[in-house]
Amino acid sequence: MTAELERTGPSGWTAQELADIRAGLEGAVVRLQAEMAAVGRDLSATSSVGGVDVLHDDLDVASQRAELLQDAVQAQNLAAILEQTQHVIGRLSAGQYGVCETCSGEIGRPRLEAFPRATVCISCAH
Repeated sequence: MTAELERTGPSGWTAQELADIRAGLEGAVVRLQAEMAAVGRDLSATSSVGGVDVLHDDLDVASQRAELLQDAVQAQNLAAILEQTQHVIGRLSAGQYGVCETCSGEIGRPRLEAFPRATVCISCAH
């Protein structure tokens, strides 16, 4: 069979394309988990500095708080992306990749190629 005849699913993905998408998403999960671990170490190191070192002035305190806030926001963002990526892997396993969660319509192939974690079509995203 030609690749054109092997196309499956709402967006016309071949089995190989879906396998490649899954591999990319699973690779992203590994990278995100590693980044989250690194941010967690940074958070621990930054928060423990305040207990060990004496902060000499308000600027030291403000700087430390800014670093903690930045690390906390980064950790939240990474956790959200990780959760979304794992959710999309689940949808892929269920045969729902490319199906809008809101209207059950097709998520366009160009959107999925640009943003493989998309779970809603352009119309529902707005």
